[in-house]
Amino acid sequence: MEITVRFFASMREAVGTGQCTLLVPEGAKLDEMVQLLVRRFPALAGHESSWHFAVNQTHAEMDETLHPGDQVAVFPYMAGG
Repeated sequence: MEITVRFFASMREAVGTGQCTLLVPEGAKLDEMVQLLVRRFPALAGHESSWHFAVNQTHAEMDETLHPGDQVAVFPYMAGG
C-alpha cells in the first residue's frame, strides 16, 4: 500500500526532500516503515530512536498500524532552552 512520508528539520536536509511516497506492506506498523525509510535513505541510519511521528496529524507510537493513503510526518527530537 502507498503512504506519504513528510520530513522536517535536519531529516529533510539529510534526505534532500520534504516528502516521499513509500510502499509498505498491508497492515504495516510504523516500526516497519522506519526500516524501509532507512533502506531508502541510508543517511537516516542510526538516529531512529530519536524520531517522533504523527499519522494524519495525530501523534503516533511505533506500534501504530498504517493504512492506505496515510500521511506520516517524521520529526527529529528537538531540545530547546
